[in-house]
Amino acid sequence: MCKRWILVIGVLFALAAGSAQSAWARDILEKIEESGTVTMAFREGSVPFGFINAAGEWVGFGLDLGEEIRKALETRFGKPIKLVKVPMNPKTRIPLVVNGTVDMGIGSTTITLAREEVVDFSLPYFLTGTRLLVPKDSAITDFPDLAGKRVGMGSGSTANIKGIDRAMEQGVIPEPCQKVLFEEHNKGFLALQQGKIDAYFTDEGILAGMKAKAKRPEDWKIVGRYLTYEPYGLLLPEHQGEWRDFVNETLIRMIKSGRLEEIYNKWFGPDGEVPLPMSVEFKTLLKVLSYPD
Repeated sequence: MCKRWILVIGVLFALAAGSAQSAWARDILEKIEESGTVTMAFREGSVPFGFINAAGEWVGFGLDLGEEIRKALETRFGKPIKLVKVPMNPKTRIPLVVNGTVDMGIGSTTITLAREEVVDFSLPYFLTGTRLLVPKDSAITDFPDLAGKRVGMGSGSTANIKGIDRAMEQGVIPEPCQKVLFEEHNKGFLALQQGKIDAYFTDEGILAGMKAKAKRPEDWKIVGRYLTYEPYGLLLPEHQGEWRDFVNETLIRMIKSGRLEEIYNKWFGPDGEVPLPMSVEFKTLLKVLSYPD
């Protein structure tokens, strides 16, 4: 069975368990206005997109984006809007949106055609690419070196899994590597530290976060070309065009005002949690998305 149908079947089970039909039948913006509450799902172990800091606070790039959308809702409705936060991981993020548990999921989620079959996405708000995290003394410098090696990756990161499969099919990785799947990236990094895998594969922004939060960041290096480009979008329920339009308008205004770049620099700038300069491609994407009023 192809992975796309596995994804679809998994979401159908989520629909059976939840009340998606009733959630979709009601306009989300109307629900938010009436209840004074918006519910969003965030990551808890993906630095700096969403994580628990040393003080026990739930923080991150994604949570700051969610706060901006909450404030935009307050402006629209002229009254306080409460943000309810729900934890998600790569396995639960799509079912949480599909079954109506949350109004939106904000994390490091790549927009893919397979996912578009069961959820909706905002415009892309982040652009990265997939690379490898390895020990500093590793002989692995690029993807061809993964031949016969154990490579960790997120179990819910279908785009990453497909990227590695395609690299093996096309001979970029000349001999098959062993894929080792983890529910959370921090569990994968622990396995890398313990020598259970030879490399960890995911988006560069996430790898930079794993490296930055290590006890000795200098013991790790990010290597390899970009195997794939990964545009991130906010997860939204299908059949909610007005909600999607509101979210997209909020993102565009954040881009045009420079607020999105401010939040990026807070987390990825030189003094941020994970120093990672904004790529030329990412800057170009933001310019393209700066639609005129």
